[in-house]
Amino acid sequence: MSQANWQKTIGLLGELMRYTAPRGNRRIRMRIMAAFGCLVASKSANMMTPLLYGAAVDLVNGSSGFAMSALGVLVAGYALARLGQQVFAEAKQYLFAKVAQRAVRGAAMTAFRYLHSLSLQFHMDRQTGGMTRAIDRGAKGIEFMLTIAFFEVLPLFVEVVFVSIILWSLFGGAYAAVTFITVLAYICFTIRVTEWRIRFRRAMNTADEAAATRAVDSFLNYETVKYFNAEEVEAQRYDEAMKTYEKMAVKSTTSLSVVNIGQGGIIAIGLMIMMIMAGFDIQNGQLTIGDFVAVNTYLLQLYLPLNFLGWVYRELRQALVDMERMFGLLDEKPDIADRDGAAPLVISGGDLVFDNVHFSYGDRAILKGVSFRVPAGKRVAIVGPSGSGKTTISRLLFRFYDPQSGAVRLDGKDLRDVTQNSLRAAIAIVPQDTVMFNASIGYNIGYGRENATQADIENAARLAAIDRFIAKLPQGYETMVGERGLKLSGGEKQRVAIARAILKRPSVFLFDEATSALDSRTEKEIQQALNDVSENQTTLMIAHRLSTIVHADEIIVLAEGEVTERGTHQDLMRKQGLYYAMWQRQSSGFATGSSATGALPSDDAASQEVYI
Repeated sequence: MSQANWQKTIGLLGELMRYTAPRGNRRIRMRIMAAFGCLVASKSANMMTPLLYGAAVDLVNGSSGFAMSALGVLVAGYALARLGQQVFAEAKQYLFAKVAQRAVRGAAMTAFRYLHSLSLQFHMDRQTGGMTRAIDRGAKGIEFMLTIAFFEVLPLFVEVVFVSIILWSLFGGAYAAVTFITVLAYICFTIRVTEWRIRFRRAMNTADEAAATRAVDSFLNYETVKYFNAEEVEAQRYDEAMKTYEKMAVKSTTSLSVVNIGQGGIIAIGLMIMMIMAGFDIQNGQLTIGDFVAVNTYLLQLYLPLNFLGWVYRELRQALVDMERMFGLLDEKPDIADRDGAAPLVISGGDLVFDNVHFSYGDRAILKGVSFRVPAGKRVAIVGPSGSGKTTISRLLFRFYDPQSGAVRLDGKDLRDVTQNSLRAAIAIVPQDTVMFNASIGYNIGYGRENATQADIENAARLAAIDRFIAKLPQGYETMVGERGLKLSGGEKQRVAIARAILKRPSVFLFDEATSALDSRTEKEIQQALNDVSENQTTLMIAHRLSTIVHADEIIVLAEGEVTERGTHQDLMRKQGLYYAMWQRQSSGFATGSSATGALPSDDAASQEVYI
């Protein structure tokens, strides 16, 4: 292993220890110490069994008239030693189990929280299947690392030390030297060959994540696959990923033969040398038959666990790779973070200002000096062609991004100077595309405010005009909505989003075409509900259908990232500019004369679902 890899491994182990034995948690550290004590006791009992067994053999072999009482003592001691070894081993496992699981939980929670703290750009670029698989494998890698290291590797080294000391003191330094050299050669060979094999496992992991990503992406877009008869295309893409995984998995498995053959050869040579030495010493009268049995038993006790060392080391290295991938996610830096000294946002009025805001996605300029104000308690609408920057304004308001220049202020406070949590707690959004959790409809509404009562949820549903629909469902508010809300229609999902926003009781409302998926009757009910809940509150409406924003206190018209027109509906219609042209296109199906005069369309006309 290179120096860089050693440093990386030491760093990972140091990170692991932060979760295994956290500072200030005395109970966990006491458990670790007690578990280690049980480990030593277990191995001490295990070391006694060959000596007692050898003594019993010598007693039986010594004469025909051996004392049964002496044999009984030796056999009882042998049995007690075996039992003690098992009892202490189980006690060690009992004590350490909570330590390992607490570390897994802590690391997984850290990764989960940190990923939620990363910027929108990271999650737009991410591959969900691969990322979740990396976290899952990383958490399991921590569990494996702690469990195997404590139950297999550490006991093995303790046993090597004990056996070497016993062989040295009872049978001479030559036996201890052969034992130590055999174990050392075995370990060195295993590490070198496993390091050679680890590249195949890394490639196999990469292929596994790619296959998982493609599978998750395909199932999340199930409807799109069906719309375009693309089942076979998706199957071929998945098969390509699995073909790469198959190739790497075969290489990883077949290369294991090299490890097994080499390990078997080293152990066989060590056993042969020790047995020959013991045979000569018996012939010379320096060892008894019982000593020979004891030496053989020690070697078998020691070498049998060594058979698993290759697998253990390989899996430990793999656990390190998995941990490295998970902890690597923690190295991602959020593009948007709270400044030092950022204070919670306290809203007294809700005056919202965009002051000469410039924003670009890379080299692509989106907003070019946009300025407008939403006075406290007023409703301002933003309209414009696709790509004009409407969605970007909503993302800047939630601080998913920061402007390159200019500022966004709420109650006179620059959003960059307040904490993101307090900012987002003050704003509620009804998005055009509502994504829901695969949970009950009541849970999805209640997501708007933590600890909301059932009465609060039902009241929000009533204001959003979805209460009658829920009442008709067999399970009512406990009805499951399916993954991403697929069991609900577009209009039903949007009404859930409206109820969720109402329940939040925000200081600022952001409506991104909140009624775009609704029928005419429900739209009128929703529009009235939105007017009621947003009355005397700062409200920013991003509109595609102009009939929904004619009553706004001011309408901002965006084009190519710039404000081209502003005013009330009547003012903009009199100017006969871009807004007027957009109105004409949308109202082409209205009754003759309604749009030409700039008058408000009739209820029937206003309900037509036309977009720009």
